Amino acid sequence: MVNWTKEQEAAIYTAGKDILVAAAAGSGKTAVLVERIIQKLTNQEQPVDIDELLVVTFSNAAAQEMSSRVGAALEKALSENPSSMHLKKQLSLLQKASISTLHSFCLDIVRQHAYMLDIDPGFRILDNIEADLLKQEVMDDLLEDWYGGEGVNQESFFAVVDRFSSDRNDMDVVELVDALYVFSIQNPWPDQWLDRLTDVYKVPQNWQETDLPWLDSVKDMIAEELDGLEQEINLAMETAKEPDGPYLYMDALEQDKQMVEQAKQLTAWDDLQTFFPLANLQGYPVKKCRNATKIKRKK
Repeated sequence: MVNWTKEQEAAIYTAGKDILVAAAAGSGKTAVLVERIIQKLTNQEQPVDIDELLVVTFSNAAAQEMSSRVGAALEKALSENPSSMHLKKQLSLLQKASISTLHSFCLDIVRQHAYMLDIDPGFRILDNIEADLLKQEVMDDLLEDWYGGEGVNQESFFAVVDRFSSDRNDMDVVELVDALYVFSIQNPWPDQWLDRLTDVYKVPQNWQETDLPWLDSVKDMIAEELDGLEQEINLAMETAKEPDGPYLYMDALEQDKQMVEQAKQLTAWDDLQTFFPLANLQGYPVKKCRNATKIKRKK
């Protein structure tokens, strides 16, 4: 007989309300769930049939393992009580039980009620290659319509293309739209999430920095980039100071460091916008230093 911990016993025997079991890998979650199922099947007061339970997992392998464990537990229980017609019934119903991945369960529901959805019950799920090809076809048709279309939104469309694509092609825009699509469908209601997302970027006419919460994220990204640039400059300066190092670069490195330090002191968005278009890293002298032609990152 298994010696369950108090927490495991609570997960097995608690009834009449929802429970959540959170535990590390290898801690016995599957065994606890199997035992909880068996306890429900063998309950003398309120026995249930296994095809009345829904057991979902994250992978087909886990579903097969769960079904196998439940079957083994039922056989063990039947060996201890061979006259139980209820246990014999459970073994016969095991093949019909809903022990599968969540996707497989949903697929079965859709197939069973295909007539209500007005779709062919013989449908199948696209594989990854087919899905990518179909997505690309839709994207091509969509962009073609926008490039050749007319309307009040055309100016906004071309503004997006100008900002997010290169001067050679619009693949960056395609990748951006695809990434936004993939991220949005992770939400329960992607259309509503996208609508709320656009509201965040509506800039009032007389706006203040506090009116734009996303500015804080942009400024944090700028700060991280400046910190990284400062570390690179410090590393380069250490290399330039080494014997036979590229000492001719030192003046330019010091000027770059001063510029970065100055930029890090700016916190207002207007100041950052004014500063960066005028700020440029120094050019490094072409003349070769003795025994050193370039700065290398230390390992």
